Amino acid sequence: MKPLTVLHVNTEPAWRGGEAQTLMLARGLVERGHRSLLAVPRGSAIQRAGAAAGLTSVGLPMKGEFDPTSIYGIAGILRENPVDAMHYHTSHAVTLGTLATLIAGRCPAVLTRRVSFSLRRNPFARFKYTFRVDHLIAVADSVRWVMIAEGIAPDRVSVIHSGIDLSRFGAPPDRAAVDRELGIPPDAFLIGCVGHLARHKGHGALIEAAGRVAATMPQLRLLMIGEGSERARLEAKAAAGPLAGRAIFAGFRDDVPRLMAALDLFVLSSISGEGSPAVVKEAMACGVPVIATDLEGVREIVEDGREALLVSPGDPERLAAAIRRAASDDELRRSLAAAGRARVKEFSSDRMVERTLEVYRQILEKSEARA
Repeated sequence: MKPLTVLHVNTEPAWRGGEAQTLMLARGLVERGHRSLLAVPRGSAIQRAGAAAGLTSVGLPMKGEFDPTSIYGIAGILRENPVDAMHYHTSHAVTLGTLATLIAGRCPAVLTRRVSFSLRRNPFARFKYTFRVDHLIAVADSVRWVMIAEGIAPDRVSVIHSGIDLSRFGAPPDRAAVDRELGIPPDAFLIGCVGHLARHKGHGALIEAAGRVAATMPQLRLLMIGEGSERARLEAKAAAGPLAGRAIFAGFRDDVPRLMAALDLFVLSSISGEGSPAVVKEAMACGVPVIATDLEGVREIVEDGREALLVSPGDPERLAAAIRRAASDDELRRSLAAAGRARVKEFSSDRMVERTLEVYRQILEKSEARA
């Protein structure tokens, strides 16, 4: 394949899993001799990360999906650069980019859909996901089937799981240093989660479950890594129950691999919306045993009892039982960790980049055939 220029459009100002995947893909393309351009919110975390990675990053206001300044800004990028393909990484990006192509001219386009929420929430979505969008990438089979069930042609949707950079994970844990930094007792049993503090992530159920365990296991500590609109509510909930003084809210961190490796147990408590959660793969790569809610996207990554323990979403009682079971069984934790490390090799960033390049090749061939 000849060297390509790909314009990545991402409208999310905060740093979440989708932004990490966008940057990982953009860097992976550059490493393979292609050119990546970023159109992102001005002053956003992804703009700063892109600049630090040496990528060309254009900051735009991106005040909603019909922001005229951003539409004309993207059109300007298309006019000034020989862009071979556009890659939309958020829903609003599709609208901005599509309207920009009405000004600057048609450009082959791909959309990555990372969540399993129904398109029925937004009837406009089905139209915009097909008008001037040549192909869709779902990060899990469960996401693909939702899109097909709601009118997207099956041959227009491919599955490419989110990838992780295996080289960033798996270093020996420095638990003593983490304990000192965060004020964790050296004999603590440390469980934790990483993610945006939003309701659909189910952190309330995790706090309740951890509180039930802490009532009979005083050495338990809960580490919550991430920011979000739910932080104040969750902090109040943790402070009012058995977890008082035992929950650490670390906020946004850029050293997640180091903190994650120090955990005794990783918990994903999401109740909906997960596509192919990278944090589960990251915990597996760190050699940390995993408990996760039994969502379709999660089941595509792990098998219950083999790489993780799966529990019903939104069920604090069963989540607490799983935490107790893992905490009391050293051999079970070792077995889950070993199986997870073996399984996660199938979700490398290299595989994600190569499969995405194949999608670009397909849409470019079809575009050339139409010309």
